[in-house]
Amino acid sequence: MKTIGNILIYFAIVGGLVFGLPKFLSWALDTPYPMAAITSGSMWPVLKKGDLVLVEGVKKDDLAVGDIIVFENKERKNFTIHRIVKLDDENITTKGDANFNEDTSISYKEVIGRAVKLGSHQFRIPYLGLVTVYASEIR
Repeated sequence: MKTIGNILIYFAIVGGLVFGLPKFLSWALDTPYPMAAITSGSMWPVLKKGDLVLVEGVKKDDLAVGDIIVFENKERKNFTIHRIVKLDDENITTKGDANFNEDTSISYKEVIGRAVKLGSHQFRIPYLGLVTVYASEIR
């Protein structure tokens, strides 16, 4: 009986983390999408396919060239994580670190948030985004 109780407690804790952590991070990081999985090699070597990054909400005036942002890619109907290479009053131009060409410019309203840094290093959790990578490859 004690074993069943321990199993139920374990599942309650895991369930709380699985469902509660994203909601808490969304509130704490001020963004509806607090986590993003890297699904391609376009940001190599800084971010690798399968990495998970935290995303923080950011105001237009706080963005700078060199920031890694997450934005809505309307052409592909998904999110893209790339580095800002140009800013002006109306638009942002980004580029994947491993890509040769810049992306099509986006408006500030398409920005979901900025990838969280710890000091001068990009925060990433290796391999934790692999589930998303596999799911996107199945589609």
